[in-house]
Amino acid sequence: MKKIIVLLSILFLSIHSFAQDSSNWKLIYHNDKDGKALEGKIETLIKAVRNGEKIRVYWSSQRRSDKTKKVEHFTDAKFLTILSDTIVFAQIDPIIGQTPSYDTQTVKLKENLEWSLIAATNGKSDTMMRNVVTGEILGHRLVPFAIKWYVKR
Repeated sequence: MKKIIVLLSILFLSIHSFAQDSSNWKLIYHNDKDGKALEGKIETLIKAVRNGEKIRVYWSSQRRSDKTKKVEHFTDAKFLTILSDTIVFAQIDPIIGQTPSYDTQTVKLKENLEWSLIAATNGKSDTMMRNVVTGEILGHRLVPFAIKWYVKR
């Protein structure tokens, strides 16, 4: 009986902790793909970065021919840059490349490929893909992403 109570207590605390953690993220800034503010003020985001607050970014992309086919991404910012007191850049940890398949409802990993992003409040996000075996850069370009910026509160 004691074991059941202990297990239930641990389960409750884990669920409660997870629920609190996910609700502590607050959207503080949202820029469109051209860098125009849609929500919040850039000064608020810059202040949060300068105060050392945890930042999370969100972006999405969709098929041009079918807007219902889209992918959404969320990740923590790992390296933040403020340029000229007006623009924030957030570099993410590189990830293993992946390809979504809308038809099979799957996301498959790309062998030997690594993808990275620097999200930008001015809409000029930088992406790069490289072969992790050879180190060869396979793609590097600016992408006009709308970015949502969250702060952990």
